[in-house]
Amino acid sequence: MSAKAALNLVPATSLSSDLLIVGGGVLGLWAAKYALDAGLKVTLIDKKRCGSGGSRGLLGALAPHLPNAMNDKKRFQLHALDELPGLVAQLEEQSGLIAHYGQTGRLMPIRVPGFQKRVDRCIEESRVSWDLGVRSYTFEQVEIGSYEGWVNPELAPMGLAFDSLSARIVPRSFMQVLYAFVMDRIEIIEGCELISFDQKKGRARMRDGRAILADKVVLAAGYETYDLLKPLARADLGHGVKGHSSLFKLDGVADMPSLYDNGVYVVPHGDGTVAVGNSSQNEWSDEHAVSEGHCLPYIIRAIELCPALQKAKFLSHWAGVRPRSHAKDPIVGALDDRGGVHVLTGGFKISFGIAHRLARALIERITGAPNRVSLPPSYEVAYHLAEAEKDNRGDKKI
Repeated sequence: MSAKAALNLVPATSLSSDLLIVGGGVLGLWAAKYALDAGLKVTLIDKKRCGSGGSRGLLGALAPHLPNAMNDKKRFQLHALDELPGLVAQLEEQSGLIAHYGQTGRLMPIRVPGFQKRVDRCIEESRVSWDLGVRSYTFEQVEIGSYEGWVNPELAPMGLAFDSLSARIVPRSFMQVLYAFVMDRIEIIEGCELISFDQKKGRARMRDGRAILADKVVLAAGYETYDLLKPLARADLGHGVKGHSSLFKLDGVADMPSLYDNGVYVVPHGDGTVAVGNSSQNEWSDEHAVSEGHCLPYIIRAIELCPALQKAKFLSHWAGVRPRSHAKDPIVGALDDRGGVHVLTGGFKISFGIAHRLARALIERITGAPNRVSLPPSYEVAYHLAEAEKDNRGDKKI
């Protein structure tokens, strides 16, 4: 009998950990990784299966904000994307699996003078804002040239903007890499749903009546984190947004840059597939139900943008729900001064690119480690609670 199978025969009340992580998505697994690095004893639970929620998408676009008008959030993302290649390589070596990561860049058609002016500003400002000393990244304007056939020239009458910071990864492959790293070093219980956590007693209660003892809990359950937070924070901090993406088989394009134009991504992957997407749906009844009405419009636009897709073979659709806070940014940190409940959620479309840095920042705070990762103020729990209070009073600016 495997250790995991044996675990399910043991009453959960016999489990005692330094840290209980709720949610086995990309944020929860990164948190487990850094907690292990810090020497903590970790239990991770997931309501369904690890990696079965928003982290199971197909797109895998790791794209930065544009490098003009840099701020705390843009710098946080810049450093996160810069760190990621080395971290992925380490995890691949330790797990023996491949995440299909590649820093292949991104192309964006320049259609109108307004975007051309923004590109000009980005080119100038990126020379400073994207220069990290040891490494620097470029933002430049290029001609169709060798990209003809990959990009429809009719959609790029003024050329293309290219950045070298953008990357791509196969989300499901990377989740397997992360899971493989932690699976034999922590207790993982799938099909286990948290109902409440008593900070004073350090006792987490499950829906099936069992309990797990833990000094601290990290809520990293994707969009469902917001429901877990409501009775604790007495505030509605976010909601789920359903997204769709689609996967195609297309050989010979793995090293091409990703494409982005007017809300549509085309992302070539290192495993011979190309992902396209994605739509956003605020109202839904079944989080995993695929709607052709949402898929077809972006597929048509993707083929118009990328003529090479005309020869691609369709493989599959995906639909799932991603967390989006009402204040638009991730939520990271202790819920209150008691320090028993911690929050780690809400990256929306940029989660995969910054998840490791968010998780590291939180675990450093939990353990009191030096050299903390600095979080943008709008990522802090206090900021989100204050924004929720503004909404309640009706004095938030529209």
